[in-house]
Amino acid sequence: MRRIVLWLPLVLLIPTSSLWSRGEVGEDPIAELLQLHDQLVQASNDAASQLAHESLKEAMRDAWNTHDFWTCNWLALSERMGVVTAGTGNQRVAVITWNIELTDRTQEYGGFVLAKMRNGDPVVIELNHQQIGINRNVLDTKKRYKAENWPGAVYYEIIAQEQGKKLVFTLLGWDGADGIRSRKVVETLSVAQGKLRFGVPIIDMGHGSEKRLIMEYADAVTAMLRWREDLRMIVMDHLSAPEPQMEGNTSFYGPDMTYDALVWQKNHWVLKEDVEIRDPDMKKPWNNPKRSRRQN
Repeated sequence: MRRIVLWLPLVLLIPTSSLWSRGEVGEDPIAELLQLHDQLVQASNDAASQLAHESLKEAMRDAWNTHDFWTCNWLALSERMGVVTAGTGNQRVAVITWNIELTDRTQEYGGFVLAKMRNGDPVVIELNHQQIGINRNVLDTKKRYKAENWPGAVYYEIIAQEQGKKLVFTLLGWDGADGIRSRKVVETLSVAQGKLRFGVPIIDMGHGSEKRLIMEYADAVTAMLRWREDLRMIVMDHLSAPEPQMEGNTSFYGPDMTYDALVWQKNHWVLKEDVEIRDPDMKKPWNNPKRSRRQN
């Protein structure tokens, strides 16, 4: 019998400077967060996973409402989950994300976005993961999402770009999808006036602007998606079907040893196909949370 797990939507937005102006309150919360994440990873069934997931979210709320993230030992947190930061001074953002894999091999996600605005005010926003549908078959490249209906991913890299007088952020993430497919995603993010949105139309795929790029491929293989600082581009494996009759069925797709890239030009990411990449370094600069979960 398939388990039915109820997830209650909760979004916490606190753009109140008085919270962080108090500085650190008590001990650094990172040790407790790591302990709770360990309990999540070690959970033996979906019910235990849900309880551990809720405990971790509650501890995250408490931590970032009473502590300044930037003064905590957040690098230790990044060894267990997705923690990426970008920007400087009063225009900086931290994105914290994690996943749980359920027994049917679908994923649930949790996350927080911590930001400092131009005037120095801090913002704490909780991300509420909203499942797209059974087996998460479709991700919309043209839709905007808010914190309340975040599609979910574990983000392992972030790039900040200036677009006029504001910063836009590009996130590289992993989505475990289901037991048939996995995904890598190039997600776009803006944070302004204490609000965020996922889906900024800055990706030019050659047929109009997209709000995100999605790589979907067979769960049994791995695909590269990473920022190459030396090349100043986002590089990725080109995915294709092994046989013509499998074209369109992404559960069979995999890397074909050619590479594509996104290059920043005139305030947009522009897709360049079949680029020459020297030393692509196929080692992923992050820990695959799905694989770690299965081993446990």
